[in-house]
Amino acid sequence: MLSDLRLSIVAELIKDHVALDGIDGYCQETGVQCFDFIPIEPADFQGRILAIDGSNVSVCGWSVASINLIRSGYVVYQGRDWKRTVITFNDIFFADPAISRDQFEPHLRRLGQNQIRLAEEDLDRLSTYFRELQEYISIDDAITEANPGDIILYDGSFDVFEPLRAALSRVFERAEEKGVALLAVAKSSSLYWGEGISLPFMHHTNQAGSMILPNSPWYLNLKDKKVNRGPGKWGGESYIVRFTGRSDHAFRVDVPAYLAGRIEQTLAGISYYSTSAECSGYPHALFRAHRDIKIAESEGISLRMKLRDMLCREGLSPSQITMLMQDYHDILEMHQRI
Repeated sequence: MLSDLRLSIVAELIKDHVALDGIDGYCQETGVQCFDFIPIEPADFQGRILAIDGSNVSVCGWSVASINLIRSGYVVYQGRDWKRTVITFNDIFFADPAISRDQFEPHLRRLGQNQIRLAEEDLDRLSTYFRELQEYISIDDAITEANPGDIILYDGSFDVFEPLRAALSRVFERAEEKGVALLAVAKSSSLYWGEGISLPFMHHTNQAGSMILPNSPWYLNLKDKKVNRGPGKWGGESYIVRFTGRSDHAFRVDVPAYLAGRIEQTLAGISYYSTSAECSGYPHALFRAHRDIKIAESEGISLRMKLRDMLCREGLSPSQITMLMQDYHDILEMHQRI
């Protein structure tokens, strides 16, 4: 039986996670000071903004392998005008530890990395790595298309684990050589602070910034702050940024080291184009990239049906196909007790 007492304890823990009653304790424990919140003055940006995103959906899976549809690409904006959407990868990935290296390495070589270490056998992790690799290739293609001075935004974080770090370093080198500003904008973050219960750093920093600079966009550099940052070996700085004063949301923004002296003017240009009514406070180019590149549920369903037909023509029985393509929980749900 559900215990109301236990549920009330959970509710209290959630309140402790979410509420920030004043900023004194937060500042003392994190090392963040009021003057660390730097106002952003939005400024019209004359160059182009290119935004990268990726998407994936499971097609079928069994205990030792799985198949995912993965898509990656970028959009191009000039001011507030959308120019085009480019899909750089749209294909299936066969997640199987025995053959994964053979699938990764041809794509890795495009970014100057010849080998990859894939110690884990977690199928979801393998698919995530492959999707991230395709997103890095999309960034590389966007760098090729960009003009010096353009801004390239990546939906995610640059704080990646070891297997793809060399490929990402090459992407940074290419961006610096081309003279473009490359930033990663993450909608969520596992950054946390506090000595006892883990507290959400980005959420509380957003609240603190709203108290210190109400109705204003701002940024905060995480350098020397007491916050858990994850691997932290990608070679750059991380910020918390609120792009508009009218938004309730702040974002984690990762910036390669070569951009250290240009961060303020770069954020000013992004802020100027983060006021769309469709998603106020979020860079509009990234909003459009998400919409254009996202794999729709109907696409996944259609692909699964097509695969079923092909497996049937290959001679598999209906029960064998069901075993491959249907989660057993779905079978349990179909047989409701009467």
